[in-house]
Amino acid sequence: MKKKYKTITIIYGIFLDHSSTSAEWETLEEFNEQLTIEDADFVGFLEKEDSLAYYLSTMRLSDCKGSGHTVIKSALAYVKKISFKVPKIDLEHIKKNILVETPMIL
Repeated sequence: MKKKYKTITIIYGIFLDHSSTSAEWETLEEFNEQLTIEDADFVGFLEKEDSLAYYLSTMRLSDCKGSGHTVIKSALAYVKKISFKVPKIDLEHIKKNILVETPMIL
């Protein structure tokens, strides 16, 4: 029987993150100290992209996604996409090959 494969794309990037100050009154010094631009890393499954953004998830099921994120392309300083094929594995295969059957019993 021939194995079935699916292609997935993982994406890693660095972007300039937004910042905000508190919702309270601040002195000018406090205000200026808190407004910063920082670089942030991201990694995830590339679900889709368009001319404005990458849309990613960090977890997947066959009919839903978990922990979704939108990364605006114009804020990116670096991006790397890696596509590769992985075998389609069914639940029975996973159950037979699971590494730790009862992880809470040491």
